[in-house]
Amino acid sequence: MTPLAAARFAAVLFSGLVAGIFLGDRMGATFARPALSPSSFVTFQQIQHVHFLTMMPILIGAAVVSLAAWLLLIRSRLGSAELLFLALAAAACAAVIVVTRTVNVPINDRLMTWNPASPPADVREIWARWEQTHTVRTVLAAAAFLLEILAFGASRKDAAATPEPLSGPPAPMP
Repeated sequence: MTPLAAARFAAVLFSGLVAGIFLGDRMGATFARPALSPSSFVTFQQIQHVHFLTMMPILIGAAVVSLAAWLLLIRSRLGSAELLFLALAAAACAAVIVVTRTVNVPINDRLMTWNPASPPADVREIWARWEQTHTVRTVLAAAAFLLEILAFGASRKDAAATPEPLSGPPAPMP
C-alpha cells in the first residue's frame, strides 16, 4: 500500500468512526437523556464521559493527522476536485475541534464536578447548550466524512482519466 493509499484509508476510516459515534449519540442517547432523573442523568453522563475522554481525542487526532497527510501528499494537485473536497473536509474537522473545545469540553469538565446525589438545579439548562453544539458538531463531522468520501471518489475519477504512461522505447516513425 502506498503512503497516499494508506492516508486515504486512515482518513476515511477515522473520520467515519468519529461521525458515527457522534451520530449514534445524537440519535440515541440524546433522546434518552431527558427521560432520566437529574441524578440518573449525571451518573450516566459521568460514566459515559470517562470512557469518551480517552477514546475521542485519539480518534479525532487520528482523523486529523491522516487527513493532513492526505492533503500533504496531494498538495501539488491544485484545482483538483480531490484537493477541494479535502480542504472543505479539513475546515469541517477544524470546526468540530473548535466547537468541542470551546463548548462541549468545558461543560463536560463541569459535569465531572457534580455530585449525582445533588445535581445543580439548572442541570437541564446547562446541558441544553451541550446538546445544541453536539448537534452542530455531529453535522460537521458527518459533512467531513462525506467530503472525504467525495475526495476519494474524485481521486479515482482523476486516476481513470489520466492515461497510463507508455513503457519502452517509442515506436519508429514510418
